[in-house]
Amino acid sequence: MSHEDYLTYRIAMLAGEFNRNITRYFARYYELTFAEGRVLARLVNSGPLSYGEICEKLLLDGAQISRAAAALVDRGFLRKGTDPKDARRAIFELTEEGRRIGEEVLHVGRARQKFLLEKLTAGERKTMYKALSKLMTVMTDLNAEGVLLGEAALRGETAS
Repeated sequence: MSHEDYLTYRIAMLAGEFNRNITRYFARYYELTFAEGRVLARLVNSGPLSYGEICEKLLLDGAQISRAAAALVDRGFLRKGTDPKDARRAIFELTEEGRRIGEEVLHVGRARQKFLLEKLTAGERKTMYKALSKLMTVMTDLNAEGVLLGEAALRGETAS
């Protein structure tokens, strides 16, 4: 099997193409980085979150989130406060302007989703979502158990 035929390679390449295109859009229309746009969109949907919660929910590198949060605070899109339950923990929340931009980012995201899904038939969409859900369950289970995919594959294991 050629490297280009590996499922993980194809998924990574597709995600990379999406991210490259989204990054250019964020930069052109909002002067945001990819991570900044993702943080704004996440906070619109979730409300205030700590740095750790943002990292966990976005699955982005901690350094990316740290730089993005600092830049968004500097630009007046986020407020940084202290968690009333734990003074050592910072909480980030959207300002009015941050919410406005975040909602625009989400609107564009929904339009992108619709545009891409229209390229597939109803059957292709159903099959794709079912397959992706199954693979996400496998990876979530492996990660929860602390098992690396390569280890599981070499042992011939399957996640429940």
